[in-house]
Amino acid sequence: MKPIEIIIVDDKKIIRDGLKAIFSRSENFVIKSEASNGKEAIQLISKNNYDVVIMDINMPEMDGIETTRRIKKRNQKIKILTNSCHVHSHYIYEMLEAGATGFIKKGDDIDCYKEAIWTVNNGGVYLSEDISNETYDKVFNDIRSSRRAS
Repeated sequence: MKPIEIIIVDDKKIIRDGLKAIFSRSENFVIKSEASNGKEAIQLISKNNYDVVIMDINMPEMDGIETTRRIKKRNQKIKILTNSCHVHSHYIYEMLEAGATGFIKKGDDIDCYKEAIWTVNNGGVYLSEDISNETYDKVFNDIRSSRRAS
């Protein structure tokens, strides 16, 4: 089985370095590239193939929400896993509406990251355990309502 090829998009070098270090010993996941903002990510994604994008929300140049929209417009197959400390329903809704299929809280343990990447890569939706059932229900009800209205 080929490893899942990943690009990390985060303006914090320590986050990128930490994720690279964690996955450097894995046979199932490979960090192929990294970007410090949305514009850089779009450039890399237009030139290379990736399975999963680990995407921060708050970044300079272009935030994760707009970056996700633009990436998904160009490539529907690529999977986007939001990686943020902002687990408010507004952010979750915006990222999922933009095309992300997962949301993991920064600081979750490595097994959660592996499960999240595996889940979104295989067509599922992943939400961090820190996202309450109430938030989950609100986000998905809002998404269903907005899609019916369009």
